[in-house]
Amino acid sequence: MKVFFLVLLGNIFYCQEEYIVTIPATSYYDWIYFSIEDNSTIEIQNPESSLDWDLAFQRKHIKTNSGLSGPGYGGAFVDSVGYLDVGAYMWSDEWGNINTLSDYEYEINWLEDTIHNDFYDLATHTFVEGIKNPALNTWGWFNESYQLVPTNYVMFVKCANGNDVIKIWAYDYYQNGAGGNISLRYQTGLNISDSCEGY
Repeated sequence: MKVFFLVLLGNIFYCQEEYIVTIPATSYYDWIYFSIEDNSTIEIQNPESSLDWDLAFQRKHIKTNSGLSGPGYGGAFVDSVGYLDVGAYMWSDEWGNINTLSDYEYEINWLEDTIHNDFYDLATHTFVEGIKNPALNTWGWFNESYQLVPTNYVMFVKCANGNDVIKIWAYDYYQNGAGGNISLRYQTGLNISDSCEGY
């Protein structure tokens, strides 16, 4: 699904397009790389040196092209505690209402990818180290029945170019009946420079 619309905020136009995709991130070992510009998964030979990808997925884990994952200027921000005066927002309630970063102007702290010790190893049945984004790690949690429950937190991702920003909502982990098939809704057109360039 693709929706195109313009939002007028003050004197700034945001060129926004919305997409819904399914990411087949079912492997415990391989990453699925995604380009926001192409709106599709892509093959990447050397992700550690490539600027062609913006996000990567492996089971529940999500990377941005930043920090230890790649050479990009990406990152992520999540409002899980309620930075705004009215308290915490969730995408399940506010997807259509938050179309700018201006409300978070003084609160945004873009997090880059770092090492985490919660990657499940099928061979040893233990948790091992891996690299992912700490902000996006909060998109869902496993309950006592080992079922992933999305949090619906308000999340933003900065693309590899360091300027283009998307709002992102990973709202399902079991598309097609199997774990790791992530239903993802995202909207482009939020720029660090508040311009209408790019996507």
